[in-house]
Amino acid sequence: MAGVSAATYADRLVRAWGSGNTAAAGCYASTATTRTLFGQASPGGIHWRRTGTEGAAGTIYVTYHDDARGGNLTIGVQNVGLRAGNGWHAAYTAKFAGEPKAWNAVQWSDNLVRAWARGDSRWTGYYATPAAVRELHRVPAANRSHWTRIASEGAAGTTYVTYRNDVTRHTLVIGVSNVGLSQGDAHAVYTVRYH
Repeated sequence: MAGVSAATYADRLVRAWGSGNTAAAGCYASTATTRTLFGQASPGGIHWRRTGTEGAAGTIYVTYHDDARGGNLTIGVQNVGLRAGNGWHAAYTAKFAGEPKAWNAVQWSDNLVRAWARGDSRWTGYYATPAAVRELHRVPAANRSHWTRIASEGAAGTTYVTYRNDVTRHTLVIGVSNVGLSQGDAHAVYTVRYH
């Protein structure tokens, strides 16, 4: 691990935790830190973005924000640990602040419909797969802000959320992958049906 910055080291730990790789995470972190991370979420998800780095008393604190669910994580990496011996287990502390918000499937779907209704392509593309976004764009743009949720039901790992347009009376059924959502993935909406 010689020559690896504390921030890069912490990045590797967060990626390992994010993908559910307990073996790799266990190499970078102490046992207690690994337990803290996987106790919060297993896997941690792919949307942790580094937002800051600061050093104090031989430790570099690297902070991340979860862009999918909110919340922050600070990893403490011993500077000495990166230079002594093989450098493993140098991440010895992990603290969460503003715990990540676990959106349920209905909230996720509502977020997508609101983003699409206001023409926000960035967030529409975040909540849904490219194929689902294409289906949404096939829906006539008129009266986009008049969709009301009328039902939701689960089947075979998917939650289907149904909306009715208050003006046209058409319906929109959004399919959300429960597995993708539980893992903190973006693009959890993978199917859209318009009637």
